[in-house]
Amino acid sequence: MPTAVNQNSDEATHNLAVRIVFDNLAGEEGQGKQRYRIYAHHLARACWYGTRIMLRQCSPEAEGIFEFILELHRACGGSWDNFLQLGITQNDLDAWLSFAGMFLSSLGNYFGDGDHKVIPDISEDALRNMAKVSPKASAKLESIIDPMMATQPSSLGYPGERTQSGYYTGDENITKGEIEAISKIMEAKNIALENTRLLKHTEDIDSEQESFDLIFEILQASADKDPEPQFLGEIRTETGRSMKISLRRGDHSSEMDKICVELTKAREYAATEAQRTALSQLIKSFRTGDYEAFRDAQKAWVTDKAPRVEHCMGFLFGYRDPHGLRAEWQAAAGIAHSQETEKVRRVVEMSSEIIRTLPWAVANDNNGKGPFEPGELEVRDFAIVHVLASVSSTVWEATNITIDDDGKRHGVKSIVYGNRMSLNAVSSRPCLYVTSSESNSYMACAHIVRFIGTTIHEIIGHGTGKLLAEISPGKFNFDQLHPPVSPLTGQPIHTWYKPGETWNSVFGKLAMTVEECRAFLTANYLADNKDILRLFGYDQTSTPTADDLFNTYLHIGVEGLRALRSFDGEDRIWRGDHDQAQFAILKHILQDGGGVMRIEQNIDASVLSVHIDRSKIVSHGKASIGRMLCKISIWRSTADIRACRPYYEGLSAVDGIYEKWRQVVLSNPEPRWKFVQPNTFLREDGTVEIKEYDASNIGIIQSFYERNV
Repeated sequence: MPTAVNQNSDEATHNLAVRIVFDNLAGEEGQGKQRYRIYAHHLARACWYGTRIMLRQCSPEAEGIFEFILELHRACGGSWDNFLQLGITQNDLDAWLSFAGMFLSSLGNYFGDGDHKVIPDISEDALRNMAKVSPKASAKLESIIDPMMATQPSSLGYPGERTQSGYYTGDENITKGEIEAISKIMEAKNIALENTRLLKHTEDIDSEQESFDLIFEILQASADKDPEPQFLGEIRTETGRSMKISLRRGDHSSEMDKICVELTKAREYAATEAQRTALSQLIKSFRTGDYEAFRDAQKAWVTDKAPRVEHCMGFLFGYRDPHGLRAEWQAAAGIAHSQETEKVRRVVEMSSEIIRTLPWAVANDNNGKGPFEPGELEVRDFAIVHVLASVSSTVWEATNITIDDDGKRHGVKSIVYGNRMSLNAVSSRPCLYVTSSESNSYMACAHIVRFIGTTIHEIIGHGTGKLLAEISPGKFNFDQLHPPVSPLTGQPIHTWYKPGETWNSVFGKLAMTVEECRAFLTANYLADNKDILRLFGYDQTSTPTADDLFNTYLHIGVEGLRALRSFDGEDRIWRGDHDQAQFAILKHILQDGGGVMRIEQNIDASVLSVHIDRSKIVSHGKASIGRMLCKISIWRSTADIRACRPYYEGLSAVDGIYEKWRQVVLSNPEPRWKFVQPNTFLREDGTVEIKEYDASNIGIIQSFYERNV
């Protein structure tokens, strides 16, 4: 069941400050010029025009809630205290503003732990009284109040009585079997799933003209609209019902058109040919729906090294699709912070040396990296970017894009969002699952552990591994006559990716969480690498010292426990890919780590605490992490889902004592974080103005109102 929230959350509202970095661009543009700033403005606007796409991908009522919030703001002129004069109590007003701030920060009403629905902690009568402020508000409220206040569906997932998905809509719930059957047709016709949704018709089918029981339309995101759907084929369900499958372009047409307009304007101010090529391909993809053009855009984008203004946008990751294949709109634009980036660029430069220390490396093969790493010379790009616009269900701390296609690696980009990461040092964060004797030292360096870990997670974790594949019939990207020897079995590998198969298509819903697990494990495994720590300024004389791995392992335990918030105890499934990965790591170390970590528990008092045996960190802890890392990395490289699935699902299972721990974690709720982001405005004189807002619920609402998307 969803949790109704009523939190005075200004304390947990954070400003993504970027003004100083944005204004510093002026020194590089030349007198009277604003090339970088205008470029950044149009990229940010393109990102924000995806807002309504995100809302539709969340829930049927989300876009209407968005419009209702903004209409209330318009009608009261931004003076929300005016509602008190209309008879609204302070508690009701605070509850609504708390919900509205988190809704806008999350771009949807399923922002509870584990993608659970959150209902505003305010009565329907109070909402109707607020809506009296304008006829438009009243009309909009009546169109959304029932689904907004309903307790079911309570979470995201395959459509059912208690779950729903914005990717699968229609007048009858779409089944998992139907999704799989349609996915096969799409793959056979080389139609990407990432930028599509699925609509199911069972009603109003003209029996004289149609000989089908069901009609499915694949809705493809594009600015161009098809007047009539394109027929793809017909299949039968497991129960014998006939299904007609069609493709219709034009989903989110208005938003995609606006995005293309902004990208076209941005292209005029691009600084490099790679930027112009990438933007041209993005425009082509967003206008036509051609996902191959999007892949071409990314191939060009990864070659644009160290740009002053960075961006990353599109239908990228399938985190919220219950099937794991359709991707939510995710977009970010920001300004690279040259000084901060330079501090850690050496990590990128020494990445090949670091990879040679990983468990699957082979000394005399592929320059010491072994057969499970790409052989071509790889020039990675890394930047610490201060976010100007981040449009997603959360403000991510970092992003990694690794482009593998045609059996080879085209490039890697790792972006850490500096103004988001810096907020982890906030001293008011609760310190749970650490004993009082260790809490001060842990909190003093937790943000350091997180920053270094995130950097390695993105650069090395996501940037390693070769997918061994038969690229086309008879053509392999490895020596098929003498296959590499698996470090897990000591025998030549016997599985690989077949023609047309991808990491996502083979591993399905497990793909994202296994990949995140692999990246987390890589960062954990390299936590004792003195060369890496020295680059970040930590040695034997620093605080913390390079030898002090205690807090790193505490962090693994703490994050593994915190992850239990997103496990759905009713449906027995994970609602968060990152959380599933962190819990699996915790469970593995507890079972395999030889006592390096243990959890002290007092279930009756709802207390859990992580304890680390310092003497076993290197001898037992690192070895245990290395074993898990090697397994899932090799299975990923060799498409061995049969070995990976039972292992990973076993470690992900929340049962027995772990279920009791989950109940303790749920009894210790943590403040949710909200983020208020700036806006940029292009003035008539050609200058760009940046505006930041108060770190409050009203500041978040005002920023969206002035964003005008």
